[in-house]
Amino acid sequence: MRRRDRRTAPRAATEPASPEVQRERALGAALRALARQPRSRSEIEAALARRGHDPETIAGVVARLVELRYLDDAMVADAVARGAERKHLGSRRVALALGRRGVARDLVEETARASRDGDLERARAFLARRFPGGLVRERAERLRATRLLHARGFPGDVVRAALGIDVYVGDDPACDDDVHGDAPARDDEPR
Repeated sequence: MRRRDRRTAPRAATEPASPEVQRERALGAALRALARQPRSRSEIEAALARRGHDPETIAGVVARLVELRYLDDAMVADAVARGAERKHLGSRRVALALGRRGVARDLVEETARASRDGDLERARAFLARRFPGGLVRERAERLRATRLLHARGFPGDVVRAALGIDVYVGDDPACDDDVHGDAPARDDEPR
């Protein structure tokens, strides 16, 4: 006997489901999404809205999930930060991922700040894995490493430190001369 494909099977005309049934369906959909990976509040709200649930049902389901402690943006932030450590990603990438997932700005900033503490260590670990023989002083290879680190979400100062580039233009008086054009011309520069 042939099985009918569920996607093409005609649906029986039924009357609209009661609010209790709609709420149970929405709760089931939310729990299935949460079973795959931690989700933020806004991700669950968007998923339920895409499925056609009304705002009242969505609000009730989200409130119930928060009450059961199944829905917590802090858990999502922690999972993203742990994933960044495992994948050798920088704090900027963590902040970007959390922002895209709809996590509150203060939690994004807090998590990125905490992730920033391990940026240099993760950048060096990434470079050691990517360049097992070590980096040579060739400009092209250093530029490639710089691009790779920036693409992985590491801030510029961390990239420079990981590559061993010492650049600091803070209160150094020698840098002030250069800024104002008072520095003597080098032999290889046109005068």
